Amino acid sequence: MQSSGVPNDKVKVVDRQLSGLRLILTVQAYYNYDLNRMDIVRSLLRAITPSPDGDTADRINYCFSAVILVILSAFISGWSFVGSPIQCWFPAYYRGWWMEYALDYCYIQNTYFVPFTDIVPDNYWDIAEHVIPIPKNITEREDRLIGYYQWVPFILAIQAILFYLPVVMWRTLYSTAGIKVGVICDTCSIRSNMVARDRLKNLEKVASFLAYERDVHSAFDDRIHRHLSSGHFLIRAYLFMKFLYALNALLQFWIIKKLLGVESIWWGAQVFDDLIHGLEWPKTGNFPRVTLCDFSVRVLGNLHRHTVQCVLMINMFNEKIFLFLWFWLLIISTVSITSFLQWLFASLTNSTGQEMIGIYLEKINPAIAHTTRRRALIDEFVVEKLRPDGVFLLQLVKANSGDIVTCELISTLWQRFIANRVNPPPYTEPLLSGKGKISAHESGL
Repeated sequence: MQSSGVPNDKVKVVDRQLSGLRLILTVQAYYNYDLNRMDIVRSLLRAITPSPDGDTADRINYCFSAVILVILSAFISGWSFVGSPIQCWFPAYYRGWWMEYALDYCYIQNTYFVPFTDIVPDNYWDIAEHVIPIPKNITEREDRLIGYYQWVPFILAIQAILFYLPVVMWRTLYSTAGIKVGVICDTCSIRSNMVARDRLKNLEKVASFLAYERDVHSAFDDRIHRHLSSGHFLIRAYLFMKFLYALNALLQFWIIKKLLGVESIWWGAQVFDDLIHGLEWPKTGNFPRVTLCDFSVRVLGNLHRHTVQCVLMINMFNEKIFLFLWFWLLIISTVSITSFLQWLFASLTNSTGQEMIGIYLEKINPAIAHTTRRRALIDEFVVEKLRPDGVFLLQLVKANSGDIVTCELISTLWQRFIANRVNPPPYTEPLLSGKGKISAHESGL
């Protein structure tokens, strides 16, 4: 009997070891799962973090607008699942599962709004004389349908994606072309140049990179580099992004108009005016809280039609959300269109870039403005050396880092331009490490 118990003891020991191993593997799996989720969250936060590869108008679009829409979408989604987005008034003979079926049906299907009265009488007891009956015509009921409250979280999420897409296209274009716009602007940013020694190295590094990119890209014959060698690739790609932002802001008005089923894109101003004058949803029908729902049930081969009155509590939030979004889109569209026109005007007029470079060079050396030869050199420096893309990058640096860094960068580029006219150096590709940090192997700069 004892000999037969020894294998059982060994089996129990092995089982305990296997159980411990399973527990360790389970804990490790959950730990890795949490790490993966944290990596995803960090990646999403990094994606919407403002980057210096654009101006303030760009960051308002892809960062602030997208974040606001995602938060609103998450709030409405949470309320839909955790709260009570719809409640209905049922007859007493409805059972529990009857009410659950009716609530689910009325929420996923559309409800319709019929005002209680056509006017508000002075005497409360006269309301019965002004009650608006429920339409018997099915077509008339369908004309009053409210079919947006189920789709609000998804529409808000789609709007957030639309706000973020233009910057993705912009970054894809300049990354595909091999031009490190984000790294250049970040290297020139204020937080990367707090120490004077680092600032000089960073500016020298950017100047070397710009000179290398300009001369090397001129020697290539493929399609992308032909666009680069023309000196208009970056500014055209940036203008394309600006155009998409302006178009998206206008498209958002149309999306909300179609979602809410209103007749005019100026509905936000009308709703705001109604609220100011005390006209609530029972009179205007804007985001009604009390609606009607029709559903049919088959009982023993017979079709029983039911009409119940429901409360759309979620419309109380939808009204505030969409009214806020309407005014936010009004601001965004104004900012986006204005920014697009400003950059378009600056790209079409070469004198704008020459004036900007000339002003900075005059600050560096006031004698430049009084020398005809130096003025000709400035024109050559802007037109042939920097070209529109170089001027555009300097404008981005100015928009993100201010006048001091821009002035020092232009001074570095100008000194290199003058020195290279006398003794052009051999070009070796400079390395930009990103985030304004200087790599250890960049000591040659």
